Amino acid sequence: MLNKKSEIVIVNDTLYHLGIKKSDLAENIFIVGDPARAIRVSQEFDRIDCEITNREYLTFTGSYRGIPVSVIGTGIGTDNVEIALVEAYIAHEFDLKSAEKQQNCNPLTIIRLGTSGGVQSDVTPGSLAISSYALGLDSTGIYYEQSAEDKIVKKIEAEASKILNNAIDEKSRFKGKITPYASKASSEVTKALMNQAAAHGVEFETGITVSSPGFYGPSSRYIEGLNNTLPDIKGSLSSLNIDGLKVHNMEMESSLFFHLCSQLGYRAGTICTVISGPNDSDSIIDYEAAIGNTIKIGLNALMELNDAQ
Repeated sequence: MLNKKSEIVIVNDTLYHLGIKKSDLAENIFIVGDPARAIRVSQEFDRIDCEITNREYLTFTGSYRGIPVSVIGTGIGTDNVEIALVEAYIAHEFDLKSAEKQQNCNPLTIIRLGTSGGVQSDVTPGSLAISSYALGLDSTGIYYEQSAEDKIVKKIEAEASKILNNAIDEKSRFKGKITPYASKASSEVTKALMNQAAAHGVEFETGITVSSPGFYGPSSRYIEGLNNTLPDIKGSLSSLNIDGLKVHNMEMESSLFFHLCSQLGYRAGTICTVISGPNDSDSIIDYEAAIGNTIKIGLNALMELNDAQ
């Protein structure tokens, strides 16, 4: 391939979607889907140096116990996360005027603080799910070529594809067309999140997180008048077991997040509050109580990761 100049879009000296300049982002970042959650996380900071709102993105940068930190509210979905991660990468590693990549940049550490639905029948709403792997039902990740991080990634992909396609009716035009991909969280981030959850005595499970490309049909939520290709995605994937790793929760971001961060060499991990069980998707526990532990554990894991550097 011929050398090409990076296609970076700058408007008024800031990146097109996030609206940030190079100096506006820390090397430690939290990402959240809900912009209101970004505000909630920023309230834990010791200080806030900048607040930037552009399009659907909301970014705060400041300090937490002496550690430079940012939080980005991305909105929902892997497509939104893709834009946020790529522009964070550009802000961190490129000269925005020349569009040239700089050398010897430290890897970013990025932790997703989310909410999710439980998949296993014995899930406790209000407990936490810490992701060691993610299974992407979206298609965003396949546009970034990346070798499987280990044999477990390949096993997850193969078994999940078999389970999901077997669950589709034989007469469906989409029979055999579900092609999920898997990705792996950074082991250091997963370990730090587990350490802090255990230290705080909070109930949690570690395993596979499913990232759905939609809230309704792609999560098998029944709406009268709409026909779901898969009648029960959660029930089907609850049987997935790869060397003892099970699917514990479903959300909408982590698959692309891990996949892209792996390609970039960034440390990435996800911790989610489980806000509902597999059979009560319309029952959501108190939001503030549910997200509080997630944020606290995420912040403490970030401190542990910085101490380990």
